[in-house]
Amino acid sequence: MRRRLALLLLTVSVGAAQAVPVAVDVGHYLERPGATSAYGVAEFEYNQSLAAVLAARLVADGVPVRLIGWRGEMADLRERPRQAEAAGAGFFLSIHHDSVQESQLEPWVWSGRALRHADGFAGYSLYVSRLNPHFDESLACARAIGAALSEAGLPIATHHAASAPGLGLEWADVQRGVYYYDTLVVLKAATVPAVLLEAGVIVNRDEERQLAGAERRTLTAAAVARGLRDCGVTGR
Repeated sequence: MRRRLALLLLTVSVGAAQAVPVAVDVGHYLERPGATSAYGVAEFEYNQSLAAVLAARLVADGVPVRLIGWRGEMADLRERPRQAEAAGAGFFLSIHHDSVQESQLEPWVWSGRALRHADGFAGYSLYVSRLNPHFDESLACARAIGAALSEAGLPIATHHAASAPGLGLEWADVQRGVYYYDTLVVLKAATVPAVLLEAGVIVNRDEERQLAGAERRTLTAAAVARGLRDCGVTGR
């Protein structure tokens, strides 16, 4: 079913020649699927599922979409923005789900499996690179998406800030959950405005249950679509 959806979205994006596509990048790939959730699910599966819901929402709004890394084969990070450029995309959005530092994970057993969780961390975050040639537009859209997510009632993840024992990142906009992360390849190598979204913390057992559900995915997709409208990427 996922493959049929991907083909449908790609067909729509090719047919909607009058509008500029949005590139929706599925973070990670099958050989390196990202973080492992509290319930033992690979991050890539969450990224793929949310990307499908977001892409469907954008297409329903008349926005053509170019899905990137959908099949989990794309190990070359620089190829992702290259594909967006080749598709004529006007914006690049990379979809991810968050974890924490190794030292912050606690062991637990679920369904006979030894797993790890970190229930004290939750929320979304957004990242922009000051090395992107369209940094101002990237930041404006990250702020707009963050504002929409916050207004939808979602919390902001603060554990990657410089004052926290995480990645030690500088805030670009603390009220909207936006960080500077200059060295992220998919952001700095993009030739169009680019933002990376961490949709939530999958090592938090309660939040993971939400992130796995249709309600949270639909809510997130609607907020992202609104943010893209508000910053002028898509039609109002």
